[in-house]
Amino acid sequence: MRFVVAAVVLAEIAGFVLVGRGLGVLLTLLLVVLATVLGAAILRREGGESIARMQHALRTGGDPRPALWRGGFRLAAALLLLVPGFLGDIVALLLLLPPVQRVLARRFAVQGARIVTVRSAHPGEEPPRPPQDRVIDADWEEIPAPKRPTHRPSGWTRH
Repeated sequence: MRFVVAAVVLAEIAGFVLVGRGLGVLLTLLLVVLATVLGAAILRREGGESIARMQHALRTGGDPRPALWRGGFRLAAALLLLVPGFLGDIVALLLLLPPVQRVLARRFAVQGARIVTVRSAHPGEEPPRPPQDRVIDADWEEIPAPKRPTHRPSGWTRH
């Protein structure tokens, strides 16, 4: 794993050098700043929208998984855009494309990623309730808290 991280870091550095040679330092820095701003904008916008899409799907009796996948891919893309580096930016831009999202979602599902099935009631129906045939019978007794002295005992009082 260490070698993979080191290889990615070296590839990102090489990407900076190559882009810097081709476009110049100022334009390279401008691209890095623009990618970071784009990542922050996606992160800010996507959080609330993903939750709203999943809630809407649950309210209407639909499947919330597509909204969950889409939100997860956009979150990953936003985080990759926030980190400086051109290779990460390329991967992030690919993750923003719906066809790439569909392919990856299918691939993750096939490889055994855990998919939670959410059961919800349709509009106008009540959600399923647990069985009511369990009876719990108990007796109770209130036990007062022990009195604790608020001061040290003296020779004049009993504790």
